[in-house]
Amino acid sequence: MKRTITYIMLLAFNLIANAQGIEPNLKWGKPTDQELQMTEYAADKDADAVVLYHKTDVSYQFIGDDFKVYYRVNTRLKVLKPEGKRVADGQIVYMESVTNRSRHELVAGLKATAYNLENGKTVKTKMERSMTSEERLDKNQMVLKFSVPQVKVGTVIEYEYRIESDFYGNIRDWYAQHDIPVLYTCYELSIPEWFSFNIEETGMNHLEKKAYSEPMTLLFSGGTENILTNIKTFVGRNLPALKDDDFVWHAADYGDKVTAELANIFVPGAVYQSYTSTWNDVDGQLMNDEDFGGRLKRSSPLKDEITAAGIPGISDKTERIAAVWKLLKSKVRWNGKYALWGESASKVLKEGTGTNADINFLLINMLKDAGIGSTPVIMRTRDSGILPLSHSSLKYLNTFVVGIPMTDTGMVYLDGSAEDGYLNVLPAKLLVTRARVLQKTGADLWVNLQDNARSRETTSIQAQLGTDGLLKGNKSSIFLDEAAAAKRHEWRLAKDSVELIHKMQERDGIEIQSYSLEGRYDFSPTVKEELTFTKQCDAAGDMIYLNPLIFIPQRESPFTATERILPIEFPYKQSEMQNVMITLPEGYVVEEVPKPIVIKLDGATASIACKVLGNMVNMQYKVSIDKTLFASTEYQNLKGFFDKLVESNKLIITLKKP
Repeated sequence: MKRTITYIMLLAFNLIANAQGIEPNLKWGKPTDQELQMTEYAADKDADAVVLYHKTDVSYQFIGDDFKVYYRVNTRLKVLKPEGKRVADGQIVYMESVTNRSRHELVAGLKATAYNLENGKTVKTKMERSMTSEERLDKNQMVLKFSVPQVKVGTVIEYEYRIESDFYGNIRDWYAQHDIPVLYTCYELSIPEWFSFNIEETGMNHLEKKAYSEPMTLLFSGGTENILTNIKTFVGRNLPALKDDDFVWHAADYGDKVTAELANIFVPGAVYQSYTSTWNDVDGQLMNDEDFGGRLKRSSPLKDEITAAGIPGISDKTERIAAVWKLLKSKVRWNGKYALWGESASKVLKEGTGTNADINFLLINMLKDAGIGSTPVIMRTRDSGILPLSHSSLKYLNTFVVGIPMTDTGMVYLDGSAEDGYLNVLPAKLLVTRARVLQKTGADLWVNLQDNARSRETTSIQAQLGTDGLLKGNKSSIFLDEAAAAKRHEWRLAKDSVELIHKMQERDGIEIQSYSLEGRYDFSPTVKEELTFTKQCDAAGDMIYLNPLIFIPQRESPFTATERILPIEFPYKQSEMQNVMITLPEGYVVEEVPKPIVIKLDGATASIACKVLGNMVNMQYKVSIDKTLFASTEYQNLKGFFDKLVESNKLIITLKKP
């Protein structure tokens, strides 16, 4: 009986502990009973997993008459829901150049263990080597992937590894937050006094900070040297999940992180060297690299075909670019990957597929053969993070597009991989606010690729309403720029035209009698859509109930959460206009004409106006989103804007026969 009471008391204690929260366990290699028994994370009960403990130690050693930097990583995770089992799969990216073998990184000591409670006992399952694999990401990077076995709801996972790096002047960025909550995280950065780093902390949460120094002994081939190592620690507790929400490209941009940029190295009596680099230095690295700058000077393997087709003789520059584009598209297709470095042009053409870098290098060479100058415009894709403002480094870049100088409109931008694009019509992922134009003059030139990006859609609808409530009419739409690319993309992904038209009918509650799409395969900024349709409105006796917005533009709001932590990032500026003219059946009148609706917000406007002109109902609808970034403090206003817009789209007018 006493044992039963004791067991009940212990169970109650654990339940209370879980309800109130869990204390961090800073001991490695032995999860606590509380960690093994926990069923939810009190601070975020919707979390499917939680980081219980994470520690990254960065330190220096002097080996072989040179410095190395060591990263030691220990992580403990708890799986709380079936979806949380994804944390069992991890990956470690490290530097290993194809061409420069003298400096590299090595991943060592990878161990992982799954802990499960089975019949009251802790069962340990270690990860075998067969559960790891390596693959190359690009010419400079490799990735080590691993998968922890026997992971299920309730599992505690521990894994550890170290990275030995020759790149002692390039310390990796440290991120305190993840897409799951973090109970405890610690970053310890130990830097010899000879090194000077600019250390920057950003984020919205409070991190506990401490700085102190300790002695360090360096072992040289000719003796020893005693110096100080400066240690900085950053500790985060109970950090919320930083989830990739809708309308945000890279959530980690807004989370807590620490970056360290090498400013200089000073060895007393021996050397002083500044390592503060500029973006001009990065330009030089790329232009002097045979696999990048060297590629820009070459002709393409298609030079003879370009000449035979008479492309260099086309006087209009835009038409000449279009001809090069069409030839390129007939030879190679995008494999869905973005990159900064490319394979050889002959290999890409032989395989008929490649990354956007492969295709863009080929495009630059082909434009050169056609007598058109162009240059790479380097960037970091929006889903990889914002380029840092405080320092420059080649490591932050991961792709480029092609910039083409035009005499009348300045520089235009083109991505060879975009199946549906045009000049200045780029995939949303590439519409960054800071892209760098590589120039032979070495001048600084940053461009905002969002400046010229816009989705525009204009629709005209003519319809006749019968006494039975049946609408018959035609719809004519013009899609411009990003809207045209989106329409082409929609049709390209469809299995067939029947399936897509069926979806259109279901979405708008219509029957389509005829349909045509002009410009679907063109290299142009425009697509034109024409269709004839019927739509049944509610009718009862002498009453007809009609929504003059026959094709409802905004059926639901994209913003439903009551609160939001992250900013809102639209893919590009956008506008939509509809002009609807409906001829009423003879003898019917509008019972009450709705008042005009105007919704205004800093960066967004909408207007909806309904007029009755004799036996005609005219509905005019205009919406414009004129900025791409809204701060989280603007969320409630933006949510209210779309809530009102959705309600306005539900407008019903009553037609009555007196």
